[in-house]
Amino acid sequence: MKRHFNKLLSLVLMLSLILLPFYGSIPVVSEASSEGQEGTANPAYTMTSLEGEDIVTTVTPGQPTIIVFGMTTCSNTQRTIKGLADSGKAADGSVRVIYAECNKASADAVRAFKQQYGCEDIIFCGQFGEYSGNPTNVWNAYLTPDDTGAMPTTVVIDGNDRVKKILWGYQKADAIFNAIGGDGTGDNPGTGSQPDVSGNVSVEIEGTENYDYVNEVLELVNQNREKEGLAELKLDESLLEIAMQRAAEISLYYSHTRPDGTQCFTITNRGTRRSENIAVSYQKPQNVMAGWLSSEGHYANIMDAEVTSVGIGCFMDSEGTLNWVQFFDNEAAVEPVISGSKKVSRTVVIKKSALHLKAGRNETIASTDLNKEFSMDVYQQNEEWTNSKPKLLPSNFNYESSNPSAAQVSEDGIVTIKGPGTAVITASLKADSSISVKRTFSVNGSGTSGSDIVENPDFSMFYTTAPIPATPTPSPATPSPTPVTPTPVPATPTPAEPTPGCSTQAPATPVPETVVADITGVKASSGTDKITVTWDEIADADGYIVYQYDEKAKKWEEAADVKAGRKSYTVKGLDAGTGYRFAVKAYQLRDGEAFSSEEYTSVYAATKPTAVTFRVNAGKKKAVVKWDKVDGATGYIVYYKSDKKGSWKKLKDTKSTSYTKKKLKSGKKYFFTVKAYKKYKGKTYTGNSGTMKVKVK
Repeated sequence: MKRHFNKLLSLVLMLSLILLPFYGSIPVVSEASSEGQEGTANPAYTMTSLEGEDIVTTVTPGQPTIIVFGMTTCSNTQRTIKGLADSGKAADGSVRVIYAECNKASADAVRAFKQQYGCEDIIFCGQFGEYSGNPTNVWNAYLTPDDTGAMPTTVVIDGNDRVKKILWGYQKADAIFNAIGGDGTGDNPGTGSQPDVSGNVSVEIEGTENYDYVNEVLELVNQNREKEGLAELKLDESLLEIAMQRAAEISLYYSHTRPDGTQCFTITNRGTRRSENIAVSYQKPQNVMAGWLSSEGHYANIMDAEVTSVGIGCFMDSEGTLNWVQFFDNEAAVEPVISGSKKVSRTVVIKKSALHLKAGRNETIASTDLNKEFSMDVYQQNEEWTNSKPKLLPSNFNYESSNPSAAQVSEDGIVTIKGPGTAVITASLKADSSISVKRTFSVNGSGTSGSDIVENPDFSMFYTTAPIPATPTPSPATPSPTPVTPTPVPATPTPAEPTPGCSTQAPATPVPETVVADITGVKASSGTDKITVTWDEIADADGYIVYQYDEKAKKWEEAADVKAGRKSYTVKGLDAGTGYRFAVKAYQLRDGEAFSSEEYTSVYAATKPTAVTFRVNAGKKKAVVKWDKVDGATGYIVYYKSDKKGSWKKLKDTKSTSYTKKKLKSGKKYFFTVKAYKKYKGKTYTGNSGTMKVKVK
């Protein structure tokens, strides 16, 4: 039986963080005026690459440049770089992409970051000892005094060497490339966090704020700070409100970028040191704190010795999903007295482009079910955390029925079945009537009614530059009475048992969705014709699928199905000196169906080149080493030693196929070897080789 892998939800447990320290080893906002503001000429700064080369920010005419200032440990930085790497733009040379490490990560750490998230065509820079340019200072210079810079910061420079856009937080590759194509006018210099107000709308969302959970999280924060000898944090009244507002916002758009397109710190001007942690879907304070504390960045925010106050948000949306926020600063706290929970509605300003509205599925209803009611619920599909689909309040919409004789709809979205026919119910956003969702009710036959909460596969969202006026349904004229000759109709026999249009059974208990964690710790070790892939074990996994990426077809191909209990697999029959990419997913079996991890957790690796076939010819006080070219080799290293038991000494790293060692002693024996190596994705893979002995003349 063919196994089917469903596209799964992302991890049920998701964390994110953002930092804004104003001093220390992480980027500091400059108090001086900025040279590199939006819309201005791009200044020339110099940074140092992993390869030790000077990288200047000035563009080559006609080739735009994208600079991503970030931190290797920041998830938003990782996602931004991965998107740029996967886009292929850097590879085809149409755009130069530079990553600038702003948290003083070591060269090895940046190299590992490059291997996991980047590609060979992105230039990676950092602070690797003595060099001519500090990425933090360069980042600093692109900001204005009013900017509250956040990681990552993406600077978009066009082919005319002008700064087109400064973007904060996680950015999709398409959005970055689109910024290059704009005309650059209409943007206020230095206001990279300002949204396109004309593209925003306000919506109301209802949920429950849990203050008991706030108190529990605060207690856990201070318990852990006490263990580290740190002062306790005070819950601040204004930060509490900020955190609750942000918790409502991330239910609609899960990001440190607010739904309106601004960065999270625009919510307040308090303090000179601010940071934010967010999380979603954790059900208890103990669980979300364990998640935050196990993450280096979140832990650093919680344990920051310079902050004094915190706001904690816990907002449960209409579907029961908990959204968590911690917001820290270094101002004195005004402590509130809180407990219990309360139902609230909050206003969220959101970009129209981030609205992904969904209605229930279309319905076919029995004609006997007159006056049956349905709720025309409208849900927001969170594009950054697809598990979240909170319901928007009916007060956000105007409702209209295309055929009131079949189905009527009230001003609060209650649909009532009235008679045979088909009615399309439209919910149009009051803030912008061009944004709407539709749901069809067909009243005929025996009916096959379904839940009004399930996603509608026929859902569509309409957005035009001008509202589309509804076509009025004309009222039929009252016909003149016409005498009708009655036709006798035979009596309808009474059925033995009533046949309802809908099942009378109680609905089944929902089966919880199966979510399989993404694989971690993927590594690879190489031979000349094989690569062994290893990974960390996933609890409760029934097995693992190992994939190999097909470069020609540009897709993943299944290489092996590995049963639970094993954490490695060797892919054999590979070409020597060749680069490959492998990935691993875990899966669980339920009722004959397999559910797998959502993400392909991948690793790049190359096979070692084959052994070099070489020969050594003795000359007068010299030895000439020659060898055959090895397929896939990047270069060759020649070694020698004068004693069989001695240590090898490196003579030459070369791309040629010969080398002459001079100044040798006549009559003495020497040993030589030549090894081929392959460079791939920042790593070097060296093949094996034999040894040859020669007596010099």
